[in-house]
Parts: sequence; structure tokens; C-alpha cells
Amino acid sequence: MANAYLAFEQADEDPARAIAAELERNGWTVTPSSAQLRQAEKLPALVQTIGESHIFVVLASAASHESQWLQREVAAALNNGRHIIVAQTNDLPPDSWVHATLDTSHAVFLDSGAPTEALAKIADAARTAKSGGRVVTMLNIKGGVGKTVLAANLFAAAHLANKRSIAFIDLDPQHNLTQYFLSPGERHRIRDRNHTIYGVLNARGDHTIPATDLGAIAIPLNRARKGKDKDINFELVAGDERLFEFTLDTRSDQDKAAAFLRFRALVAALRARNDAVVIDSNPCATFLTRLAITTADHIIAPVRPEKYSLTGLNMLEHVVREVRGRALRSSEFSVLLNGVNDRTRSGETGDADALTRGEINAAPFFSGALLAEEIPYSAVLKSAPSDRLAANPINVTAMMRVGGRPAKEALTNAAAAILRRAQ
Repeated sequence: MANAYLAFEQADEDPARAIAAELERNGWTVTPSSAQLRQAEKLPALVQTIGESHIFVVLASAASHESQWLQREVAAALNNGRHIIVAQTNDLPPDSWVHATLDTSHAVFLDSGAPTEALAKIADAARTAKSGGRVVTMLNIKGGVGKTVLAANLFAAAHLANKRSIAFIDLDPQHNLTQYFLSPGERHRIRDRNHTIYGVLNARGDHTIPATDLGAIAIPLNRARKGKDKDINFELVAGDERLFEFTLDTRSDQDKAAAFLRFRALVAALRARNDAVVIDSNPCATFLTRLAITTADHIIAPVRPEKYSLTGLNMLEHVVREVRGRALRSSEFSVLLNGVNDRTRSGETGDADALTRGEINAAPFFSGALLAEEIPYSAVLKSAPSDRLAANPINVTAMMRVGGRPAKEALTNAAAAILRRAQ
């Protein structure tokens, strides 16, 4: 049974009870705001409860506008990537923090208490949130682990072999994922049309994309294919080197707050039509990393068999725990060994694989996240993106090019295992 957290103030107790009853009738277990959890010493428990819920319903009113505790609950929901449903009364002040923090354009209005039609809309929104695709982020604080190329090929395997609909978001200022899939000419055309992630994060100015168009800027990558598979999404929100502006302290808190809201709206639009939304993030801790972590249902951490692999994983755990503000579970991660059986390592064949595997298995946290599936060494998977190869988007993936059935099966099996863990 799925869990829902219902945030409200005591003045709104009657409509809150009606909302809780409607959700429970639709199979949800509801945890309401309570004085027991709203205590300074219980704040970690409150964040943990919200972080482990499937959805977060907030009752926005004049009373909630004055509530510091409600703001803390909303912050916890945002930091943990919870799907937020806003139930709004007509007396919410126009200058409320709710409007600045949440997307109220899709709020359900409670005109008089909690009418039946409004309750049904809340239940429908909850059902939609539960049935949407999973959001997975490729992330390791240590660079050089093959994150970008592995992201492309894992989920190309899921698309081609298992008929999964996939959307990529290139959130790395180096935009290597975009270069991997698109030719230079096409990248320039997309940038000229302002159809990149940069236009999503900018809420104002010449480079902004209208909020109503955010879900329409993804580029189809399977357009060269024919037949029924063409109807299964395989799409990309292109990256942009100008994202570096969001990694520096040159953007105001207001700009970042708007970018945060718009990025969540983009992800919501993509997950509504795909089995998985795959975010390729930069290998460091910046505002962009925060965006990736706070929208992710699951985090994939690729690891190469080499020294200091566990150091990068430990740093990753610290960063995610700091962003989400709670204790983490290993089931929220998938650690994937990439590049095993590398015969080019002189004198180390097999040793680095076993040592790295053993080190992770002995770790108190990530031992429960290490996948049994592994990706074998491949010169294609290790290589950097090449403009020379970016001509037929889906066919440049190693899923199509790499020689031998074992590598292709490894990609397919690993992608399937990750998507199972992400559910």
C-alpha cells in the first residue's frame, strides 16, 4: 500500500480529514501533520517520514501561509523529490510563499470545504503520480567512471530490447550526452531554437521557454527507426554549455528558486509519458546536482574497478544525505561495476575487479546497493563521444555497435535490474 503525507494547519482540519478519507478510500495510507512530529527534536523523524512517502499533499490556505512548520514540511518534500499535490482554498494570499515555492498552476481548489469533485481530482492526481515513470539520476562524485556513455547505452538497451519508453535530460554543462547522440549541426539548430535545458532553467529573459512548452522541447532520438518501435518514446532534452552559470554564484536565489520549479515541471511532463526519465548530471556538488538529486526516485552510481572507488561512493552518500536531510536506504541506489574483465590492464587482470567488488561488499552502506549485473570492458563504452559518429542517433549507441552478445546482454540485464530497484 502506498503512503501519502498530508500537510495542513489545525484551522484546516475539516477539509484535511475529507482529503485523508478520500485518499484512504483509494488505497492510500495517509500520515497527517501532527503535533507529535512538529517538534524541534523530532525534525529528523518528520523529514524521514516525508522522504519515505510516495506523495505529498499540502492544504494551502491563509493559515498555511503563516505556518513555519508547513514550510519545513514542504521543503522536506521538495528535497526528497516527492510528488506534490496542492489543494488550495480561495483565501490563500497572492504574495504567499506557497506561490513562490510550489507550482500552484495545477492546484485543486476547495471552494467550499471539500466538495466531491475536488476530492476526486486529488485522488486522480495521486493515482497519476503513482503510475508515472521512474526518475533515475546517473551520479558519482568521482569522475571518469563512464557515467554518460553508460547512461546512453543502458537505456538504449532498455528501449531496444525491452521496449521501454525513455527520456534523457542532459544536466551536465559539458553536455557530453547531447554530443553523443546529436551531430554538431543539429546541436546548433536546437540551440538556435532555444530548445535546450538552459531555456528550461531560465524563467525570464531572452532565453526562457514558456512554462506551457517545457514538455515539448525533447528531441526524438528514434526518428530513424521504422515500424511499431518508433511509437515508443526515446527522447532527449539537450544540454547546453551555458549551464555553467548555475554552477557558480552568479545567479540570484530568486533565479534558482524559479529554475527549481521549472525543472520539476519538466520532469513531471516527461515522466507522465515515459517509463523512465534519465538525468545525466555533472560529477560534483553544485546547484545542478541538487536538481538531479531532488527529482530522482533512484540514483545509479557507476564505478570502475580501480583504487578510490569507495571514496567516490562515500562522498556521494554524504552529498545525497545532505540534500535530502535524512538517513538514506541502500535501496535508493544502484552501484554498477563498469569495465570489468579489462584485458588491457597489464598484470592486474581480474585483481582490480575482485578488489573493488570486495571493498564495496564490505562497506556498511553500499553493500546493499551493489548490483550482481556488471558491464564488461568495451573500447566503445570507454571511449569519449565523437562528433564523427553522431549521425544516426540511436545507432551510435554501443548497444547497436559493440561486438558480441555478452556486452549487449549485460547492458540489457543491468538496465532491467535498475528499473526494478527504482519501482
